[in-house]
Amino acid sequence: MSRSVIRFARWTISEEKVAAIPRVTHDLECVVCFDRSGPCREFEAARNWAFTHSGRHPSHTAYREIIQRCWRATLME
Repeated sequence: MSRSVIRFARWTISEEKVAAIPRVTHDLECVVCFDRSGPCREFEAARNWAFTHSGRHPSHTAYREIIQRCWRATLME
């Protein structure tokens, strides 16, 4: 039989800032066909993709925004 120790600990989480990784990316997804803009550093680029997509597919007018941001969990001593 193996033994284990369970320890309760306090954690904190904060935004991860790495120079090589954009702080935030925006991605718009069409809720009709699930086509996506792909990750964009600027929201305007994703928005422009949605305008073009709606222009090509007039019945596709609803979008879901997917925002990605890097976070790091740190054990507090």
